[in-house]
Amino acid sequence: MTDGRGEVSVTVSSRPSPEVLTDWDRLVDGTRGGDVAQLSAWAAVRREAGYSPRYVLARQAGRPVGGALVLQRALPLLGTVGYVSHGPLIAPGPARVAAVRAVGGALTGLGRGLAGLFVQPPYGADDVAAHLLGRGFRPSTAGVGPAASIRIDLTGDLADVLAGIRPSNRRSIRGAERRGITVREGCEDDLPLAAGLLSDSAAHHRFEPLSLDYLRVLYRELARGGHVRMFVAELRGVPAAMVLCTGCAGTLTGRLVGMRRDAEVRRADVVRQADWHAIAWAKAHGYGAFDFGGLAVDLVDPIRRGADDLAERLTGPARYKLSFGGEPFRYPQAVELISSRLLRRAYDWSRGSGPGNRLLLDAARRVMRGGGAGRRNAPKFFGSSRSQHGQRG
Repeated sequence: MTDGRGEVSVTVSSRPSPEVLTDWDRLVDGTRGGDVAQLSAWAAVRREAGYSPRYVLARQAGRPVGGALVLQRALPLLGTVGYVSHGPLIAPGPARVAAVRAVGGALTGLGRGLAGLFVQPPYGADDVAAHLLGRGFRPSTAGVGPAASIRIDLTGDLADVLAGIRPSNRRSIRGAERRGITVREGCEDDLPLAAGLLSDSAAHHRFEPLSLDYLRVLYRELARGGHVRMFVAELRGVPAAMVLCTGCAGTLTGRLVGMRRDAEVRRADVVRQADWHAIAWAKAHGYGAFDFGGLAVDLVDPIRRGADDLAERLTGPARYKLSFGGEPFRYPQAVELISSRLLRRAYDWSRGSGPGNRLLLDAARRVMRGGGAGRRNAPKFFGSSRSQHGQRG
C-alpha cells in the first residue's frame, strides 16, 4: 500500500530485534494517544500474567509509521485470545491512511487465526476504529481498555489548574501542611510499602491485590524508560497513602492507589494530596495532561451538559475525579473479531441481562486484563473505571 511516497510494509513478529523495538517505543512515546500498554516494556510485564507478545509493525522507507502490540493468551477449551489496549497507534502525516489500512489488514488476518481479538483504539483514533469495523470487526464491550476518562489540561499555568479545582478541594490542598501531610516521590525501595497499602485498600474494597513480585516487575520494566512515578503521602511522617502513575506521550496517568484504612487517615484526605502532587509534578516535568485513568462511559454526556440529575448519577470515584476539574472524554469505539463459534456463543450469552450472564462477563474481563486467573496476581490494570482507593484502571 502506498501514499505516493513509497510502500507501507507490515511485519508480524513475536521477537523483533532490539533496534526495531527501540524504534517502536519511540513512536509510542511520541504519538498522540500513546500509552505504556503499547510499549515493549509492557510486554515484559504482561508476560508475568501468562501473555505473549505479537508485534504488528508498519514501516515506510525504513521509518516506523504505525503498529500494535498484541498480547495473546491460551484459554482452556476456547483457544488463544488476544487483545490490544490503546492501539493500534498510527503516526500522523501523509502515510497515515496507508498505514491504517496496512495495520488494519494485518490485525484482521491475525484475528482470524485467533479464537478472538479485542481492540481498544487509542485516544483520537476514531479513523482506526472505523476502518476495523469496515473489515469485519464488531463493536465490543469486553473492556480491555477504558472506554472514557477525565483529563486535566496542563499546558497553561499551574495556578490556572488550581483555580479550576472545586473550592473545597483547593482548601484541602492548601491546608495539607498544616494538617501534617507531606508528599514525596517514591522509589523501588518503597514497593513493599506500596504493596501493603494496596492490600489494605483491596481488603476494604474487595478486589484482588497486587503481589509484591508483580509490582517489582512492573516498576522495574517501566522505570527503565522513565515511564513510571510513585508518590507517597505521609501523615506526620508516617506513610499513609501512595499513588502510582505512568507517563507516556505527554500524559501522566493515575493507575494505582493504596491507603491505610484507619479513621485518622481517612479524615486527613491524604490521597487527594498525593494526586495533586502528581499533577504538579507532571506540569513541572513537561507533561501536557494528567489523566485520572478511567470513567464510566455513560457519565460523559451528563457531565458535559450538566444534567439536572448529575449528582444522583455520580459514583464516589467519579465525584472525586471531577472535583479536580478536567474534561471527560470518550475513547474510540472498542472492537472485536471473534472467530471461534464456541467463544462467540459463550461471549454473546454472557452479555445478556441475567445476573449469571454478568458474572461470566466479569470473569472474562478479569482474564483478559490478567486478573485472578493470571500468574502472580496480575492486576486489572486498564479497566474502564476505578475506585478512589483501589486499582485505577
